[in-house]
Amino acid sequence: MEAHQLSADQRARIDALQADCERQLARVQVDRRVAIPQLHNHGPVERRHSDEDVEIVLTFDMSGIVETLRRLPDGAGTSAFVSAYNVAHPVVQ
Repeated sequence: MEAHQLSADQRARIDALQADCERQLARVQVDRRVAIPQLHNHGPVERRHSDEDVEIVLTFDMSGIVETLRRLPDGAGTSAFVSAYNVAHPVVQ
């Protein structure tokens, strides 16, 4: 299977979103290692490549993460972020 190549514009948008996410995480003072396991996500999707090799994929809405962070005040913290994100992004069954 051939990998999809991103255009320069797509790569620039992804890079800008990642940079904004980093700024917002720092501003709100979110510990991502604590927050990520608590966030609602899509998945997990398990792909078994062999008996020993299993890939588990979790998908997060980066735009939703950044939008949630932008709405929070400076220094709101990890718990406030996780709560706000999960309310805005309920688990899809």
